[in-house]
Formats: sequence, C-alpha cells, structure tokens
Amino acid sequence: MRFTYLWPWWAIALGLIVMASITAYGYLRLNRPLSQRFRALLIGLRILAAFVLLICLLEPMLIERKDITPATNLLVLADTSQSMQLKDVELAGQPSTRLDLVNRILFNPTSRFLPALADRFDIHLYRFDKQSHQISSEIGSLDAVGGLTDVATSIYDAAKEWRGQLLAGVVLLTDGAHNASTSVVEKVTETQIPIYAVGVGNPEPPRDFKLSRVEVSPIAYMEHYVPIRVTVHHTGYSGSQTRVSLMMNNQVVDTVPIRLTDEPKQTIEFVLNPQKEGTFQYVVSVPVFEGELTAENNVRAFPLKVVKTKLHLLYIEGHPGWEYAFLKRALERDPNIDSTCVILSSRSPHQLRGTLLARFDGYYPQTTHPTRVSRFPKTLDELLFYDVLIIGDLRSSTLTPQQHTVIVDFVEKEGKAVIFLGGRNSLGRDGFKQTSLAALLPIVIPPNGCYVRDEDFSLQLTQQGLYHPITRLGDTQAKVEALWRDLPPLSRRLGGFELKGGATTLAEYHSERNQMVLPIIIFQRSGLGKSLLIAAEGLWNWGFGVWNFKDEDDTYPRFWGQMVRWMATRTDTKQINVTTDLTTYSVGDEVQIITYAYNESYQPMVAADLKIEVTPPDGKRFQVRTSANLQSSGTYRAQFRVNQKGAYRIHASGVDRSSSLGEDSTEIFVEFPLAEFENPQLNEDLLKQLAAKTGGLYTPIADATSLPEKIKPIRESVFAVQERALWDNPIVLILAVGFLGAEWFLRMRRGLV
Repeated sequence: MRFTYLWPWWAIALGLIVMASITAYGYLRLNRPLSQRFRALLIGLRILAAFVLLICLLEPMLIERKDITPATNLLVLADTSQSMQLKDVELAGQPSTRLDLVNRILFNPTSRFLPALADRFDIHLYRFDKQSHQISSEIGSLDAVGGLTDVATSIYDAAKEWRGQLLAGVVLLTDGAHNASTSVVEKVTETQIPIYAVGVGNPEPPRDFKLSRVEVSPIAYMEHYVPIRVTVHHTGYSGSQTRVSLMMNNQVVDTVPIRLTDEPKQTIEFVLNPQKEGTFQYVVSVPVFEGELTAENNVRAFPLKVVKTKLHLLYIEGHPGWEYAFLKRALERDPNIDSTCVILSSRSPHQLRGTLLARFDGYYPQTTHPTRVSRFPKTLDELLFYDVLIIGDLRSSTLTPQQHTVIVDFVEKEGKAVIFLGGRNSLGRDGFKQTSLAALLPIVIPPNGCYVRDEDFSLQLTQQGLYHPITRLGDTQAKVEALWRDLPPLSRRLGGFELKGGATTLAEYHSERNQMVLPIIIFQRSGLGKSLLIAAEGLWNWGFGVWNFKDEDDTYPRFWGQMVRWMATRTDTKQINVTTDLTTYSVGDEVQIITYAYNESYQPMVAADLKIEVTPPDGKRFQVRTSANLQSSGTYRAQFRVNQKGAYRIHASGVDRSSSLGEDSTEIFVEFPLAEFENPQLNEDLLKQLAAKTGGLYTPIADATSLPEKIKPIRESVFAVQERALWDNPIVLILAVGFLGAEWFLRMRRGLV
C-alpha cells in the first residue's frame, strides 16, 4: 500500500495529538455526571472518526500484482489429402478409411481427445493437404479431397498465424504421405515448434498393383512406330498373371500379358503406328486385383500429338564452320527431319580455279561419294520439295538473283518457311539489303549494314517467348526461365537495324551498361509463309549442354527441332491462336489459357473482343473472362480450374468492331493425381523424425487418447501491477459515519445533545 499525499510523519503525529487533545479536553471539562469509561468511549469514537478522515486525506492506494499470463495455444492439423481415403484400418471391427479414424477422434461426442487438450490449451483446428486452412470444431467431419500433401508448408502457414504468441506445439494427424516438396524435416525443424505426430494407417506396405510410369515421346509421326514403355509395380502379387491394356476413346488398341515376378518392378512395351494427324488421349490400365488397397493407380492417361511424317529441310551455308557442323549434326540426328545440307563457297570462279571445289561449281562435297554433291535448287518446283529453308551467313552474290526470287516465291506465294542465320556477310554491307531477300527479313538493314560486336552475351525471353512453341524448352514456365537463364552465352551479336511493323521478338539481349535492348530471335509472317532471323552467332555453344545439366542436356537439338516444326506448320496463320501452359492436368489444377489475336495484316491487336468457351467432359459449357497482357501486345490471358476427369475443349473466337477475326480451339486432358498413392503405407519414419528433431512425440492413433497428458506445457508468466484506491471506498465512509453516528447516539442518550 502507498499514499498519494505522503505528509511527514511528525506532521501526521502532531495532527493526531492535537485532535485527540482537543477531543479529550472537551469531554473532560464537561460538567455532567458521566463515568470515566463512558467519557473514554466517547473520546475514542471521536478520535477514530477523525483518524479515518485523516487517512482519507492522504489517499491510500492498495498495490496488487495480478497474473495476466495468456493461455498457451496448441494447433491441431488433420490431413485431408486423398491418401486418407485408403482403407487399411479398422473401426468397430469394420474396415474403415484413415480419415474415418481422424473424424471419430476429433468430432465424435464420446471422444475425449479435444476436450482433454482444451483443458490445458487453447485449441485451434486446421485441415491440410498442400496448405492448411483453419476450421471450426463444429464442422462435424472432414473429407479427403487434396491431390498432394505438403506437411512442411502446412505447418509453417498455420504457425505463422500465431507468431508472437505462446505455442505449445502442433498435433499432426496424418499418414505422413508428404509428396509436394523435399527437405521436409529440415523445413519443419526451422520453425522450432514441437511436433506431436499421430500416425494414421498401416506402416506395412499393402497389397497393391500400380502403373508407376509411362514413357512416351509427346510428339509422334504418322506411319512411324512409337514405343510406349510402361513400368508396373506390385506388392504381394508375385506369380499372378494379368493383362495391361492400351485404350483410346474407350476402345482397346492393344493388350500385353504379364506375369508378375518376385521383382517389384517390371517394364512392358506397346508399339503404336498412328495413321491420323491430331492430338489423342490414350489410357493404360490394368484390372483391379482382389485385396488391392486402391484402384486409383491402376490407370494412367497421357496425350499424344501426331503430326505429319518427316519434314524436308534444306540448309545452305557459306563456309564449314562450327555453326554448320553442330547444326548439321543436330538435324541429321532428328529422326523426324529429312535434312539436306549444302555448303556453297562465296569465292568467285577465278578464285576457285584449280581447286577441288571448281569441279563442283563451288559446292563442298557432303557425301562419301567423291563425285556427288548436294546443290541448291535453281527452280521453284525443285525447292518446293522442302518444307523449311535455312540460309546461313551468305553474301548476296553467293546465290543468283533468280534463286533469290525463287526463295521469295517459296515463302510468300507457296506458304513455306525460311530461317536466316545472321552474320557479317548476310547482314553486312554486301549482304541481303540490296536483294529481293530483304523483303523476307523481319528487320530493315541500315545502309552500311549491321554493326558487329564480338563479346559473350546471354539472351532473355520476351513475354511472347515465354509461351512460344519455339522457345518453350521446358514443361513449366519456371523450368523455361531456368533453362534460358543457364544457357551458355553467344559469342557475336549484330545490331543497328530496325524491326519491321509485323515482326515479333522472342528473345533479346539486355545491356546493363547502357540500358540497351537488342532483339536477337525475331520472326514475322511474310505473305502466306513465315520468316525468322537469328541476329547472332554462337548458338553452337548450346550444343555443349546447359551448364547445370551437361550430362543429359538436349536443349540445342530440342530448340532446333521445335523451331523447324513450328516454322513448317501452317496452322498459326490464323488470326486467333489459343494455347495452354500444359496439355495434361490433375483434378484441381488451374489452367492458364494464352490467346494471340492479329488483324488482317497479322499485326498484334491490343483491343480485340475475345470469347473463350470451355467444354468440360460433362458437356456443360461455360465461358471464361480474358484480360489483355499489357507487356505483350496482342496477347490475352484467362484461367479456370479443372474439377472433372477427361478431355476439356477450349474454343476461342474474336471480333474487331464488326468484322470477325476467326476462331481456334485446343484440347487439354485431366486426370486424377496419383502422387498420393505412390507409397500408400503409413510413413512412420518421417513422423518419428519430425517428432525427434523438434522435441515432440510420435504416437500411433490407437494410443492418441494418452497424448494430451504428454504434451509439454510452455508457460512464461506475465504479471501486471494494479493500484486500487482505498480512500473512496464506501466502507471508509461507513466507518467514518459509523464512528461519528455512534458517538452522537451515545451523547443523545445521556442528554448531551
């Protein structure tokens, strides 16, 4: 206790003495027959009342130390991924799913699990699969719908919501089927939160048969055999026989009998010989064995795009350098490209006099036969045998004016494609600027030719390049960006030119020194055909492999293969083109739709009125809204989430004011995710590691009722100091009035009032 107004002790004592003296003098001098005891009583009552009033003047305060320690939080995370649907546990003597046990322990009125936890902690309930989501304990039951399980992210996100508050730990009810990322133990340990794992399921591998892998090239060619390798994995069915079927549109295409051995993995092979062009959805399936844990992994679906057979390509170069050697080898190794490579010397007949080349009109022999060489066609009919023409770093005089005209007609009138490999000769002072080939180039060459810079530099994709079939070297946008970031640098670039109005840049050079942006890979539509320019040299460096993936890299041949095939196809001459980021999705995934819109002269349109209609497997069509990509003219994006298994058809159409831009469509295929069933047994090892590394505890769900008492309390006491005034308390007033009232009453009884 303390006093607000603390007078000196002698002043308080003096005041009490003076007050007591005056009171005593008054009563002792009173001329009435009163006993000494009665006088003393009256004096005492008067002094006590005065003392109470004096204390009130000092305003006494009572100091209290109050415990305000908040309650300790405890998070309860219940796994709701699809693996929790597996029936490998019993409930009341009947086979039940893993989630049935979790629902019973959390929501059954007879269960004491949550109430026992609530007696000691503030409970916060979550469900999780790839992420965690807080739920109410009144929800009643949970459903297993998640396609993937990410234990680390779910724990981290849930704990982040209670950062700065006391957290006793996380109770994790799961089968441990983590399949969304790696290093889960390290990531969870970093949170420094005790994990109390409750294992749900059978830790022994169940009897199961699954199609674990399907290997097939995504592109096949008409009338060419396509191998399809299927890896099957079984547990507990050694000696059994079955048949693996390959189907399309619910029709059996082929079946392969298989006898299961003691080896858990076996590989079988189908061989297709497609006869039609298009994109098809195939399904590999196997009958369900008796006693299998799940039938979800007995089916695998995959798309196959069938295109025309071998493309015919002609490549002409002016000298046998590294670029020619690497590109020639890549083209010859592509089984779907029939390439003819020609080297025509730019030296004059006078300079070649007396050399071996003079015998072949300046052409280098390209075959083992000493008297046979490949030559560049002189007429359009001869050139039309080819689908794509690659022109290397040639001088304008290397080919005749008649051949220049043939090339222009080949592209503009016949709808074929040409690829220019820019260099000192083709884009320099003596290059194609003064020839008819200049009309095919997507750039305008300056009067004195393009300048040349010999220094290493790397390329960056434009927004168009991120999604274009030529430069999309990975299955996802993240992989595309990573691959292009790790590509070896090029050795020479050309600049000083201007882009033509209809040109589109796929990759460019960014100079940090002077903030310059230089287009490198550029294409345009020329008449009925296409032309593409690579304004740099040194692409052959990519043939050595991407730095981070040298041992198994196919970037260089894949880049050229995709370029040749895209340049050869005529489907992209539409004014509306629609594509997606992937061709196959899992149920629950989000589909990214990319649509390109062009006007009649194939200039990108920035304000087209587009309509995107999606037809899901059940046939109930719906539309999705598009938005223009501000960073890439003529590009529009849309997205939707798939929730049905099967084929989705995406149809795009557009108008500009009152005129139609045409239409385009594509198909995607959706299947159930199988990652949850790859390793269906309870992953006790992971859960025990999480508990041991974080200072928690692992408990099988059969012993879960004992867990609440084993969770370590975490208490950091917090106290608050509170002051309470005593002088304005009603009791003080009652005491003062009581003493004075008693003294007055006694005096009145004796006639002293």
